[in-house]
Parts: sequence; structure tokens; C-alpha cells
Amino acid sequence: EAQQRLAQASARAMTIHYCRDHGSNSLWRWIRGLSIDVNYDFRRWKKHQKAGRHVGIWTPRKIVRADSFRRLLFPDLFTIGATSSFVCYYNMYLACLPEDAVTTLKHGFNVFLHHGMLSLPMECFSVTSIALGLLVTFKTQTCYSRYTDARTQWGLMINEIRGLTSRILTRVPGPKGTYDDRVVNAQLQAVKLLRSLTVAFKYHLTEDGCNPHIVIRDEMTDPEIRAAVNVSLQAELHQIWDMEDEREFDIVQRLLSCDHRPVWVLHELGHINADIFANPSLGGMHPITSAEIDRSLMMLQGTLGGCEKILRTPIYTPYTRFTSRFLFLWCNLLPLAFFPLVGPVGTVPVTMTVAFFMMGIEDIGSRVEQPFDVLPLWQYCQVVDQSCEQMLRHSELLRQTEQSFEMADSLGSADGDENLYSFVDPL
Repeated sequence: EAQQRLAQASARAMTIHYCRDHGSNSLWRWIRGLSIDVNYDFRRWKKHQKAGRHVGIWTPRKIVRADSFRRLLFPDLFTIGATSSFVCYYNMYLACLPEDAVTTLKHGFNVFLHHGMLSLPMECFSVTSIALGLLVTFKTQTCYSRYTDARTQWGLMINEIRGLTSRILTRVPGPKGTYDDRVVNAQLQAVKLLRSLTVAFKYHLTEDGCNPHIVIRDEMTDPEIRAAVNVSLQAELHQIWDMEDEREFDIVQRLLSCDHRPVWVLHELGHINADIFANPSLGGMHPITSAEIDRSLMMLQGTLGGCEKILRTPIYTPYTRFTSRFLFLWCNLLPLAFFPLVGPVGTVPVTMTVAFFMMGIEDIGSRVEQPFDVLPLWQYCQVVDQSCEQMLRHSELLRQTEQSFEMADSLGSADGDENLYSFVDPL
């Protein structure tokens, strides 16, 4: 049911507001939420590239709803605003002597200058901004390359599952095989395992399996999290497998009980290929075709390994921490340079504006560093489901058509030889 609501919301929206950091109240969830772009279609591309896109994003409603604004509002911008306010208060009331203060007009602001004020020359920030820009840009580009790699891995998996499903439905049984119940059941079971594979991937690569209703808090233990997530996983698997069938029920239970579910699904598919499809007395598949199925399974294993590499290996953490320290200190020292230029009135808003854009670039990179949290994995699973179901319906339609032609041929041959040539090519 939760996945259905998520799918319905995805069908209407450009982005989905998603929060995995639940915190203690709804305000915190609103602040820490992030946006997930859904799969684009022609209508969404048209809206995304409309002429007024640059003006429309500056409306107050769009600014408040922007996840970059919300995520940086607290504690980052709040701290920088407090630092700027303290610098202004200190320079105006604590360190200022009335007989030493000089009031001038700069850039339209009244600037109070005196010998005791806290300040830094703007050259300090001009020189260091080059190094800071390189650090932030390199981190953001590296994070985005991880995002692109994750999307590429899922695209390879979707394509391979489609091709493997088509190969199983069209090449089984082979020329020497028999189309008995055991082969038919193995064929359908293999397709269902491929549909379950994307679901297993989704739950393996995200903490909540893309189920926003699951509340995972910091104090929860791993068994508690796994038990909460297993309920949703079991509900999704029930949409694929027939729980009234004892054999399929056993498959689902074994899948839920194992530690590494994607590996179990791929290993089970390998067994079906070896025991049923490649068996001369059952599937009778040609050795080359059977080897192609093994090659597809190995490619899916490689996709799994590529996704796990992204999940298990962050960007070198000392680099990330150094960039964060540099950026945060640089932004908090900005009011020391802005106070002599724009005075107490302009220091706080100008500092927070510059800090918002600088920290916003770094925050976008940090969000896509773990790309599986910002990809619509539930939609990728739907794509695989729809593709497999379409191929199943098409195969069943072709099988029924072939049976009807065979029945017509048998009836025609019983009428005598004169009916063998009843259909004549008019050319």
C-alpha cells in the first residue's frame, strides 16, 4: 500500500519530497527532507525547460520549498547569522568609543570605522576563495560521478533483466526439450525471481527500501530495523509470488531469511538454468544459449558489485572533513571583511547570502554522494515489473495462437488431401 501511494505521487509530481532523518518532530523532518527526481517523460521535460524557469524559481513559495534552503537553514545558516550578529554587536557597542568612531557612506550603507573593531582585509578571502572553490568543485564533481555511476548500474541491470526474461520465455524449452509442467514452472519461477531481484536490490541499497512510512531512529538496533523493513519487503514480494502455492511460499520465506538477498536470487537462477533449462531431458536448451544466461547472471553479479562499491566506499573522509572545516570557517569569518564595507545593516544579510550559495554547492554534492537515497528506485522496479508482465502476456498470446493454428492444421488434414491446398498465394 505504501509503494502504491508512492507510485501515485510519482505519477503527478516532478520531484518527491522524501525524509529519512525523522528526528523528533515534523519541523525537523521538513528541514532535513530532500528531493528525489522522478522518471521524466515528455510532459515533465517540457515543464523543466519552459521559458520562465529562471524567474519562477525565485518566488517565495519555491524558495521556501527548496531543499537546499531548508537543509542549510539550521544549523549552518543559523550559526553563520549568529556569528555575523555578534561581530556587528561587538564592533558597534563593545569595542566602539564614541570619540574614535568615524561614520562614512560606502555602497549605500553607513559604515562605522574605529580602531578597536574586529576586521580582516578582503584580500584574505580573495586569495583563499580560489583554493576553496577548487575543493568544493572537485568534491561536487566526484559526488555527481557517483550519482551517474549508480544510475548507469541500474540501467544496465534493467536492460539485462529484460533481455534475460525474453531469452527465457522464447528459448525455453529448446529444440530437444519437452514442454512439461516442470519446465513451465521453472520458466515462470525464473521470471518471478528476476522481478524479485530489483526489489531485493532496492532493499539492499537503502535503509528503508524506499518506504517513507518506516520510521528509523538512531536508537533502534539493527535487528529492529531489519524486522520493520522485512514487513514491507514481504508485502512487495506477495505482489509477485502466489502465497497460496506451497512451493512459491517456500521460496519467499527462504528469500526473506537469507542475509544477502540479491546474491541468493542470482544463485537460485543459476540453479534453475543448470538443473532445468540446460538439462537435455527437460529444458533441452542449446549449450550456447545456456552459457548466455550464465553470462547475464555474471553481469548482474557485476552490477551488484558496482552498486556495493558505491554504497560501502565514501569519498575519502579526511578530504570531506577538511573541505567542510575550510568552508565553515571561511563563511564564519566573512563578516569580519564585510563589516568595514557594508556596515552593521548589510553585514548579516550579505554574509548569509554568500554563505548560502557556497554551502549550497557543497550540500548538493554531499546529498548525491550516497546516490541510492536520491534515485527513484521504486520506479525502476515498476519498469522491470511492467516489462516482465508484458513479455509474459505476449508469450502466452503467441502460445495460444500457435496452439490454435496446430488445431486448425489437424482438423484440415482430417478432411482429406484436397483441403491441403485450400490456401493459395494469389501471386
